[in-house]
Amino acid sequence: MTQWLVIALRAPFASFADAPGNTTRKTGDMPTRSALLGLAAAALGIRRDDAASQAELSDALVTASALIAPGAILTDFHTYASLHQAAKGAATRAEALRKKEHVVTSITRRDYRTDALWQGAYRLGADPGSLTLDGLAAAFRQPAFFLSVGRRACAPSHPLNPSIVDAADVRDAFAAHAASMPTLVAERPSLFSLETRTDVSGANRPFTEHRRRDQPRDRSIRWTFADRTEWRLAAETTAEDPAP
Repeated sequence: MTQWLVIALRAPFASFADAPGNTTRKTGDMPTRSALLGLAAAALGIRRDDAASQAELSDALVTASALIAPGAILTDFHTYASLHQAAKGAATRAEALRKKEHVVTSITRRDYRTDALWQGAYRLGADPGSLTLDGLAAAFRQPAFFLSVGRRACAPSHPLNPSIVDAADVRDAFAAHAASMPTLVAERPSLFSLETRTDVSGANRPFTEHRRRDQPRDRSIRWTFADRTEWRLAAETTAEDPAP
């Protein structure tokens, strides 16, 4: 049996960046590892520029997630003004704006998922250090910093309801957590995201392998991430599930 800490993730807007980009930034359908680690770091009070503690947290935890409701995609946009390369070198913004003939207006786009619902799960890894799941659960109940579901502007709209569950299969941990919540008891996940396939036992469906750039390397200034392997598994239907 493995001990899992499971939480609920619901927000009016949520976003999990799958690939870097400035002009357009899409959102994935599943929480990224970096988002789940960032949520834990915020709850524990670990600052972004504390590289050593961020690295320790990454080494301490293995994550998983379950998709219950994917929501709908909403695209937001921002306009911004910048100087053409020919007019670079202005010492102040006021000086730059005086060069009106060189000011260029551009648009950036950001995708969000609206009214989506996931579960996130954590277990201790090979090097947990002093971290315990009981301590992390307590931090989720009284977080040190503001919590967000992906991008910082995406505040949760639903209690995380952190629950520690002993289960041989992470799918059973998700089910036990959902059963403990009136708002989730009737919900069933349609998809699971795993770091390692051994967190599921006796799967009757094949795993699919994905590459995601969501392993944090530096959160202090440049926000760089490394690639990792993500394993996905579709939920198995039961006799109670409606026919497609």
